[in-house]
Amino acid sequence: MGVWEAAALILIVATAFLLARQYRESLNVDEPLEPLSLALEREAAEVNATLPEMVSEGVRLDKATAGPGNAFNYSYTIVDDEAARTLIGNAKKLAELKTQLQERVCLTMPNHRSSGAIIRYSLKDTKGEMIADVSIDAGDC
Repeated sequence: MGVWEAAALILIVATAFLLARQYRESLNVDEPLEPLSLALEREAAEVNATLPEMVSEGVRLDKATAGPGNAFNYSYTIVDDEAARTLIGNAKKLAELKTQLQERVCLTMPNHRSSGAIIRYSLKDTKGEMIADVSIDAGDC
């Protein structure tokens, strides 16, 4: 084997080693996986650091919580009383809302889809009365 062939072989082996190390690091093979419950608690804390927040006209996100189990919960208040009244007891509007929330989970929450989390949306009016409680199984996406 000539000098050039040996140099090329060393370069190939070194490149393969570096690529393998980079791939292993990207998978966090050396670190234990974070349990789902801890990941959800961490995420809830991150979300809560910015709350309360108006997320759309007439809708305020008040808090996020983790648990029980693999559930991730969002608590909203519909501050627009007329909008709240149109939802109360309106099966068609509530079905539309559930469809929108399902699409949101499926399109924007890949981590929850892969972990099989249950995303729960609780909506209350300004008096604290429950309007809707919708659960979406992210694994169904």
